Amino acid sequence: MKQVTDLDGLLGYQLQRSHMLVVDDAREALKIHDITPAKLTALLLIRASPGCDQTALGRALDTNRSSAMKLVNFLVERGLVERRPGRDLRTNALHLLPGVEDRIQEMLRALGESDARMSERLNPEERTQLFNLLRKLGPAKGRRSKEPAK
Repeated sequence: MKQVTDLDGLLGYQLQRSHMLVVDDAREALKIHDITPAKLTALLLIRASPGCDQTALGRALDTNRSSAMKLVNFLVERGLVERRPGRDLRTNALHLLPGVEDRIQEMLRALGESDARMSERLNPEERTQLFNLLRKLGPAKGRRSKEPAK
């Protein structure tokens, strides 16, 4: 099949292609731990905010309540997180189970190896420059990211 070049000059297209490659490699690296990058992110958010509830986790992940519940169910079933009584009868406080920190460190090592593999063609200065440039992307000042352009 012929290569399509119409999109090559579009930043969004290049970012999406790169994102797909990086996420695929990260998924493969984390497969041995039976977790995805998104689920690891949720686990790290719970670690950073012990006692948070599913609603707060969903907001932090920009996902709906049902998806947050499925995500927490997965983490509970894998013996990573437990639900404890929350601030009222309707909520559960989320906490890491004992020994999970060691597992998180193993997951982060695997993810770090994937990250190094995916960026091995960049020298240290280029890697720093890429991080700086990516941090500059986002909505223009005064515009919210979810608002359509006018």
